[in-house]
Amino acid sequence: GGKTNWIAKSDEEIIAATMEELERLFPTEIKADGSLATLRKYAVVRTPRSVYAAVPGRNKFRPSQETPVPNFTLAGDWTSQKFLGSMEGAVLAGKLAAEVVCDRAAGMPTKGGKAIVDHVNELAANKVPIEPKGVLGR
Repeated sequence: GGKTNWIAKSDEEIIAATMEELERLFPTEIKADGSLATLRKYAVVRTPRSVYAAVPGRNKFRPSQETPVPNFTLAGDWTSQKFLGSMEGAVLAGKLAAEVVCDRAAGMPTKGGKAIVDHVNELAANKVPIEPKGVLGR
């Protein structure tokens, strides 16, 4: 859960909670008591702040892989996909971006871009571009 301080938990508590979650997801293959699939060894790695907080309603601000700009496709864990900002999210976003590129190259319709939230468009319309600092030749 999001309110659990997993960093402070012992390795054993983390593994027990993980096994219970796996049992919930795969009830015919895994039992937390070890009576089906068996966990043979493990290593718990704690990485504080490794992913952002999953705040409800924030996903609408993540851009889709398809953009309105010709020949410009986005990929990255920060784009719209079903995982949090993680390696898994980055891989899935890359796959989704590749689908956009392949569909466009084949002349096939794409799944379509995600609508941009109205107030983001309004904010962008009122922005004055700022020249980047430190660019060579300036």
